[in-house]
Amino acid sequence: MNKKHDPNQLNFFEHLDELRARILKSLILFVVVFGLVFFVLAQSGYLMKALAAPLIELSNTQYVFAAIDPKEPFFANIKASFWVSIIFSSGLFFYHIWAFVAPALSRREKWFAIPFLIFMAVFFIAGCAFSFYVVFPMALKYLLSWNENGLSAYTRSSYLSLLFALVMGMGVSFQMPMIIFFLAKIGLVTPQFLMSKFRYAVLIIFIIAALITPTPDFYTQTILAVPMLLLYLAGVGAAFLVRKKPSDDDDEGEEEPDNLGSTDQSDQ
Repeated sequence: MNKKHDPNQLNFFEHLDELRARILKSLILFVVVFGLVFFVLAQSGYLMKALAAPLIELSNTQYVFAAIDPKEPFFANIKASFWVSIIFSSGLFFYHIWAFVAPALSRREKWFAIPFLIFMAVFFIAGCAFSFYVVFPMALKYLLSWNENGLSAYTRSSYLSLLFALVMGMGVSFQMPMIIFFLAKIGLVTPQFLMSKFRYAVLIIFIIAALITPTPDFYTQTILAVPMLLLYLAGVGAAFLVRKKPSDDDDEGEEEPDNLGSTDQSDQ
């Protein structure tokens, strides 16, 4: 048989070669996407203008950034292009991660691959969009409220650091249902266990929201934590769908004595 074409029969070093190949493909894709974003969107000024839309709206002006270093606008656009390219490339990143893990699953479990891949990409992008359009403007408005005279100039780099800390944090947080789904699928958690620990989940989620949110106000943290709690409950629902039924274990246990009995009878 052709061994190297069967991913279930690869040895350790062949798995490393496969992982290296998938990482290389992902990097090539990222470089291509980064080049398009930087030379098409960033160089034309459209990318920074689009990312600065919340600040422009709150400041009621078209000029919101200052350059204290001649190199700062250039490197800020590189930074913006880098993070935007990661978001645009996330779908294929998730595909290569899943494609590397999928051979370890049984044939019955592999039919989850396509919806699992789609939901991971959709949830990540949805989390980034939710943060950009909802959470980030609220946090920015709170921070700007501390400016007494209303006249300020901000560097692109400081603005982007705040923006992408919230955007990427929410994008990763929106993976919670898929993580719970995977843990339930391999039998590490059950819906009953997740609901019994819900109070601890609330505490942990609010701590994570406090770490992601750069503002100390409880209101912004709540705006960030409530969707995460809903995602946790969605993960519980996903775990309920893939839970292992007790009847399945009973059926498997009942088959063994029958097989043993038939074996003893054939020996006689």
